[in-house]
Amino acid sequence: MDRKRLVLILAEPDDEHALYIQNLLTDAKHVVRILNTAQYPADFALSYGPQSNSARIEFSDGPILDWNDIYSIYWRQFTGVGISTLPDGEQAYIAENDSRSLVESMLFALPGKWVNSYRAWRLHQVKPAQLAKVCSLHLDPIIKIPRTLLTNSPRELKAFARSVGQCIFKPVQGGAHTQKLTDKHLKGKHLDNLRHAPITLQEHVAGTDIRVFVAGRKVMACRIETDALDFRDDLDAKIEPHALSREVSDACCKIARALNLVWTGVDLRLTEKGEYFFFEANPSPMFMGFESRCRLPLTETLIDLLVK
Repeated sequence: MDRKRLVLILAEPDDEHALYIQNLLTDAKHVVRILNTAQYPADFALSYGPQSNSARIEFSDGPILDWNDIYSIYWRQFTGVGISTLPDGEQAYIAENDSRSLVESMLFALPGKWVNSYRAWRLHQVKPAQLAKVCSLHLDPIIKIPRTLLTNSPRELKAFARSVGQCIFKPVQGGAHTQKLTDKHLKGKHLDNLRHAPITLQEHVAGTDIRVFVAGRKVMACRIETDALDFRDDLDAKIEPHALSREVSDACCKIARALNLVWTGVDLRLTEKGEYFFFEANPSPMFMGFESRCRLPLTETLIDLLVK
Protein backbone atom coordinates (compact mmCIF):
# COMPACT_ATOMS: atom_id res chain seq x y z
CA MET A 1 0.00 0.00 0.00
CA ASP A 2 1.29 3.49 -0.87
CA ARG A 3 2.51 5.04 2.39
CA LYS A 4 1.75 8.55 1.10
CA ARG A 5 -1.93 7.77 0.70
CA LEU A 6 -3.00 6.25 4.02
CA VAL A 7 -4.35 8.41 6.84
CA LEU A 8 -5.46 7.03 10.20
CA ILE A 9 -8.02 9.03 12.20
CA LEU A 10 -8.37 8.40 15.93
CA ALA A 11 -12.01 9.13 16.72
CA GLU A 12 -15.42 7.78 17.51
CA PRO A 13 -17.09 6.53 14.32
CA ASP A 14 -19.86 9.14 14.44
CA ASP A 15 -17.65 12.17 15.17
CA GLU A 16 -18.70 14.95 12.79
CA HIS A 17 -15.22 16.38 12.25
CA ALA A 18 -13.64 12.95 11.71
CA LEU A 19 -16.25 11.96 9.13
CA TYR A 20 -15.91 15.30 7.36
CA ILE A 21 -12.14 14.90 6.97
CA GLN A 22 -12.52 11.23 6.04
CA ASN A 23 -14.96 12.06 3.23
CA LEU A 24 -12.76 14.83 1.84
CA LEU A 25 -9.64 12.66 1.87
CA THR A 26 -11.50 9.73 0.34
CA ASP A 27 -12.83 11.97 -2.43
CA ALA A 28 -9.22 12.99 -3.09
CA LYS A 29 -8.33 9.27 -3.53
CA HIS A 30 -6.54 8.87 -0.20
CA VAL A 31 -7.01 5.73 1.88
CA VAL A 32 -8.54 6.61 5.25
CA ARG A 33 -9.36 4.49 8.28
CA ILE A 34 -11.08 5.60 11.49
CA LEU A 35 -9.80 3.86 14.62
CA ASN A 36 -11.98 3.95 17.72
CA THR A 37 -9.77 2.73 20.55
CA ALA A 38 -12.82 2.18 22.77
CA GLN A 39 -13.53 -0.87 20.61
CA TYR A 40 -10.26 -2.50 21.75
CA PRO A 41 -9.75 -5.36 22.50
CA ALA A 42 -13.19 -6.74 21.57
CA ASP A 43 -13.46 -5.51 17.97
CA PHE A 44 -9.90 -5.38 16.70
CA ALA A 45 -6.54 -6.97 17.46
CA LEU A 46 -3.32 -5.08 18.07
CA SER A 47 0.22 -6.46 17.93
CA TYR A 48 3.24 -4.37 18.90
CA GLY A 49 6.94 -5.27 18.68
CA PRO A 50 9.10 -3.07 20.95
CA GLN A 51 12.40 -4.13 19.33
CA SER A 52 11.32 -3.06 15.86
CA ASN A 53 8.94 -0.39 17.20
CA SER A 54 6.28 -1.59 14.78
CA ALA A 55 2.62 -2.51 15.04
CA ARG A 56 -0.15 -4.27 13.15
CA ILE A 57 -3.87 -3.67 13.54
CA GLU A 58 -6.31 -6.41 12.52
CA PHE A 59 -9.81 -5.04 12.05
CA SER A 60 -12.84 -7.28 12.60
CA ASP A 61 -14.07 -6.58 9.06
CA GLY A 62 -10.91 -8.05 7.54
CA PRO A 63 -8.21 -5.44 6.75
CA ILE A 64 -4.80 -5.73 8.40
CA LEU A 65 -3.03 -2.41 8.79
CA ASP A 66 0.75 -2.28 9.16
CA TRP A 67 1.88 0.85 10.96
CA ASN A 68 4.63 1.42 8.38
CA ASP A 69 1.94 1.89 5.73
CA ILE A 70 0.48 4.88 7.55
CA TYR A 71 1.53 8.30 6.30
CA SER A 72 -0.19 10.42 8.96
CA ILE A 73 -2.43 10.15 12.00
CA TYR A 74 -5.13 12.71 12.80
CA TRP A 75 -5.72 12.61 16.56
CA ARG A 76 -9.30 13.80 16.72
CA GLN A 77 -10.33 11.91 19.88
CA PHE A 78 -8.80 9.37 22.20
CA THR A 79 -11.66 7.38 23.67
CA GLY A 80 -9.72 5.12 26.01
CA VAL A 81 -10.25 1.35 25.74
CA GLY A 82 -13.16 -1.00 26.17
CA ILE A 83 -14.10 -2.34 29.60
CA SER A 84 -14.14 -6.12 29.81
CA THR A 85 -17.29 -7.70 31.21
CA LEU A 86 -15.50 -10.37 33.19
CA PRO A 87 -17.31 -11.81 36.23
CA ASP A 88 -14.22 -11.39 38.40
CA GLY A 89 -13.72 -7.70 39.26
CA GLU A 90 -9.96 -8.02 39.75
CA GLN A 91 -9.54 -9.77 36.41
CA ALA A 92 -11.65 -7.09 34.71
CA TYR A 93 -9.45 -4.38 36.28
CA ILE A 94 -6.25 -6.11 35.08
CA ALA A 95 -7.70 -6.66 31.60
CA GLU A 96 -8.65 -2.99 31.22
CA ASN A 97 -5.24 -1.83 32.47
CA ASP A 98 -3.41 -4.19 30.12
CA SER A 99 -5.49 -3.06 27.15
CA ARG A 100 -4.95 0.60 27.95
CA SER A 101 -1.21 0.08 28.47
CA LEU A 102 -0.75 -1.53 25.05
CA VAL A 103 -2.85 1.04 23.20
CA GLU A 104 -1.15 4.01 24.88
CA SER A 105 2.28 2.44 24.28
CA MET A 106 1.47 2.30 20.58
CA LEU A 107 0.30 5.92 20.55
CA PHE A 108 3.34 7.03 22.53
CA ALA A 109 6.09 5.12 20.74
CA LEU A 110 5.21 4.59 17.11
CA PRO A 111 6.66 6.88 14.45
CA GLY A 112 4.59 8.78 11.93
CA LYS A 113 3.28 12.20 11.11
CA TRP A 114 1.10 12.88 14.15
CA VAL A 115 -1.48 15.66 14.12
CA ASN A 116 -1.13 15.77 17.13
CA SER A 117 1.04 13.44 19.18
CA TYR A 118 0.48 11.51 22.40
CA ARG A 119 2.78 13.93 24.21
CA ALA A 120 0.69 16.90 23.10
CA TRP A 121 -2.52 15.15 24.16
CA ARG A 122 -1.11 14.21 27.57
CA LEU A 123 0.04 17.76 28.22
CA HIS A 124 -3.49 18.98 27.55
CA GLN A 125 -4.80 16.43 30.05
CA VAL A 126 -2.78 18.22 32.74
CA LYS A 127 -3.83 21.80 31.97
CA PRO A 128 -2.03 23.32 34.97
CA ALA A 129 1.26 21.92 33.61
CA GLN A 130 0.38 23.20 30.14
CA LEU A 131 -0.19 26.68 31.56
CA ALA A 132 3.08 26.51 33.52
CA LYS A 133 4.93 25.57 30.33
CA VAL A 134 3.49 28.60 28.53
CA CYS A 135 4.42 30.80 31.51
CA SER A 136 8.02 29.59 31.18
CA LEU A 137 8.18 31.05 27.65
CA HIS A 138 8.09 34.59 29.17
CA LEU A 139 5.96 36.02 26.35
CA ASP A 140 4.80 39.01 28.41
CA PRO A 141 4.04 41.72 27.29
CA ILE A 142 3.16 40.24 23.87
CA ILE A 143 0.88 37.65 25.45
CA LYS A 144 0.10 37.76 29.16
CA ILE A 145 -1.13 35.03 31.53
CA PRO A 146 -4.03 35.78 33.88
CA ARG A 147 -3.25 35.28 37.56
CA THR A 148 -4.25 31.71 38.33
CA LEU A 149 -4.61 29.39 41.31
CA LEU A 150 -5.64 25.73 41.38
CA THR A 151 -6.78 24.60 44.79
CA ASN A 152 -9.24 22.72 46.96
CA SER A 153 -8.33 24.79 50.02
CA PRO A 154 -11.11 27.17 51.18
CA ARG A 155 -8.51 29.34 52.88
CA GLU A 156 -6.39 29.68 49.73
CA LEU A 157 -9.47 30.30 47.59
CA LYS A 158 -10.63 33.17 49.80
CA ALA A 159 -7.15 34.70 49.97
CA PHE A 160 -6.79 34.58 46.19
CA ALA A 161 -10.23 36.14 45.66
CA ARG A 162 -9.37 38.97 48.08
CA SER A 163 -6.04 39.71 46.40
CA VAL A 164 -7.26 39.53 42.81
CA GLY A 165 -10.73 41.03 42.97
CA GLN A 166 -13.02 39.86 40.16
CA CYS A 167 -12.45 36.15 39.51
CA ILE A 168 -13.81 33.34 37.42
CA PHE A 169 -13.72 29.63 38.19
CA LYS A 170 -13.79 26.51 36.04
CA PRO A 171 -12.86 22.81 36.27
CA VAL A 172 -9.18 21.91 36.34
CA GLN A 173 -9.49 19.55 33.37
CA GLY A 174 -12.70 20.72 31.70
CA GLY A 175 -16.22 19.41 31.34
CA ALA A 176 -18.09 22.54 32.47
CA HIS A 177 -18.14 26.14 31.35
CA THR A 178 -16.60 29.17 33.05
CA GLN A 179 -18.52 31.00 35.78
CA LYS A 180 -17.96 34.19 37.75
CA LEU A 181 -16.93 33.79 41.38
CA THR A 182 -19.44 35.53 43.66
CA ASP A 183 -19.86 35.95 47.39
CA LYS A 184 -22.17 32.92 47.53
CA HIS A 185 -19.29 30.72 46.34
CA LEU A 186 -17.17 31.76 49.33
CA LYS A 187 -19.29 30.07 51.97
CA GLY A 188 -21.42 27.08 52.86
CA LYS A 189 -21.92 24.15 50.54
CA HIS A 190 -19.82 25.69 47.76
CA LEU A 191 -16.70 25.59 49.91
CA ASP A 192 -17.68 22.13 51.17
CA ASN A 193 -17.57 20.90 47.58
CA LEU A 194 -13.83 21.49 47.56
CA ARG A 195 -13.55 18.29 49.58
CA HIS A 196 -14.52 16.44 46.41
CA ALA A 197 -12.38 18.19 43.78
CA PRO A 198 -10.13 21.22 43.20
CA ILE A 199 -11.05 24.10 40.91
CA THR A 200 -9.22 26.58 38.71
CA LEU A 201 -9.44 30.22 39.80
CA GLN A 202 -8.35 33.04 37.50
CA GLU A 203 -8.57 36.78 37.49
CA HIS A 204 -11.42 37.89 35.27
CA VAL A 205 -10.07 39.45 32.08
CA ALA A 206 -12.71 41.52 30.31
CA GLY A 207 -12.43 41.70 26.53
CA THR A 208 -13.05 39.93 23.24
CA ASP A 209 -12.34 36.23 22.75
CA ILE A 210 -9.82 35.46 20.02
CA ARG A 211 -9.40 31.93 18.63
CA VAL A 212 -6.04 31.47 16.90
CA PHE A 213 -5.60 28.41 14.69
CA VAL A 214 -1.99 27.35 14.20
CA ALA A 215 -1.37 24.80 11.44
CA GLY A 216 2.34 24.19 11.06
CA ARG A 217 3.67 27.63 10.20
CA LYS A 218 0.29 29.03 9.18
CA VAL A 219 -1.56 31.22 11.66
CA MET A 220 -5.20 32.30 11.27
CA ALA A 221 -7.39 34.03 13.82
CA CYS A 222 -10.99 35.02 14.39
CA ARG A 223 -12.70 37.22 16.93
CA ILE A 224 -15.82 36.10 18.77
CA GLU A 225 -18.27 38.86 19.65
CA THR A 226 -20.50 37.83 22.53
CA ASP A 227 -21.83 39.06 25.85
CA ALA A 228 -21.51 35.59 27.37
CA LEU A 229 -18.72 34.91 29.86
CA ASP A 230 -17.97 31.68 27.97
CA PHE A 231 -18.53 32.03 24.22
CA ARG A 232 -19.59 28.37 24.02
CA ASP A 233 -22.79 29.40 25.82
CA ASP A 234 -23.75 31.77 22.97
CA LEU A 235 -24.88 29.91 19.85
CA ASP A 236 -25.44 33.24 18.09
CA ALA A 237 -22.00 34.73 18.77
CA LYS A 238 -20.66 36.77 15.88
CA ILE A 239 -17.43 35.29 14.48
CA GLU A 240 -15.27 37.11 11.97
CA PRO A 241 -11.61 37.06 10.85
CA HIS A 242 -9.14 38.89 13.07
CA ALA A 243 -5.76 40.25 12.01
CA LEU A 244 -2.84 39.50 14.34
CA SER A 245 0.43 41.39 14.52
CA ARG A 246 3.57 39.49 13.54
CA GLU A 247 4.64 39.49 17.21
CA VAL A 248 1.41 37.86 18.41
CA SER A 249 1.44 35.33 15.54
CA ASP A 250 5.03 34.38 16.36
CA ALA A 251 4.16 34.07 20.04
CA CYS A 252 1.29 31.69 19.20
CA CYS A 253 3.70 29.60 17.13
CA LYS A 254 6.09 29.47 20.09
CA ILE A 255 3.26 28.27 22.31
CA ALA A 256 2.34 25.56 19.80
CA ARG A 257 5.94 24.34 19.52
CA ALA A 258 6.42 24.32 23.28
CA LEU A 259 3.31 22.15 23.64
CA ASN A 260 4.28 19.78 20.77
CA LEU A 261 1.31 20.98 18.70
CA VAL A 262 1.34 21.17 14.91
CA TRP A 263 -2.42 21.83 14.76
CA THR A 264 -4.11 23.74 17.55
CA GLY A 265 -6.68 26.28 18.57
CA VAL A 266 -5.14 28.83 20.94
CA ASP A 267 -7.65 30.71 23.09
CA LEU A 268 -6.76 34.33 23.80
CA ARG A 269 -8.64 37.35 25.05
CA LEU A 270 -8.04 40.87 23.76
CA THR A 271 -8.67 43.70 26.23
CA GLU A 272 -9.71 47.27 25.44
CA LYS A 273 -6.10 48.28 26.12
CA GLY A 274 -4.93 46.01 23.32
CA GLU A 275 -3.40 43.36 25.60
CA TYR A 276 -3.66 39.66 24.77
CA PHE A 277 -4.14 37.06 27.50
CA PHE A 278 -3.60 33.31 27.01
CA PHE A 279 -6.00 30.69 28.41
CA GLU A 280 -5.27 27.36 26.72
CA ALA A 281 -4.24 25.56 23.54
CA ASN A 282 -6.45 22.72 22.33
CA PRO A 283 -4.74 19.71 20.66
CA SER A 284 -7.86 18.80 18.65
CA PRO A 285 -9.87 21.97 18.07
CA MET A 286 -13.30 21.91 16.49
CA PHE A 287 -13.10 24.04 13.37
CA MET A 288 -16.09 23.44 11.10
CA GLY A 289 -18.31 26.03 12.82
CA PHE A 290 -15.55 28.65 12.84
CA GLU A 291 -14.79 28.03 9.17
CA SER A 292 -18.41 28.23 8.04
CA ARG A 293 -18.95 31.55 9.82
CA CYS A 294 -15.73 33.41 9.10
CA ARG A 295 -14.44 31.66 5.94
CA LEU A 296 -10.92 30.90 7.15
CA PRO A 297 -9.37 28.01 5.13
CA LEU A 298 -9.09 25.74 8.16
CA THR A 299 -10.02 22.49 6.43
CA GLU A 300 -7.48 23.12 3.70
CA THR A 301 -4.66 23.73 6.15
CA LEU A 302 -5.50 20.63 8.21
CA ILE A 303 -5.60 18.41 5.13
CA ASP A 304 -2.28 19.88 3.98
CA LEU A 305 -0.77 18.81 7.30
CA LEU A 306 -2.11 15.29 6.84
CA VAL A 307 -1.20 14.54 3.23
CA LYS A 308 1.48 16.97 2.03
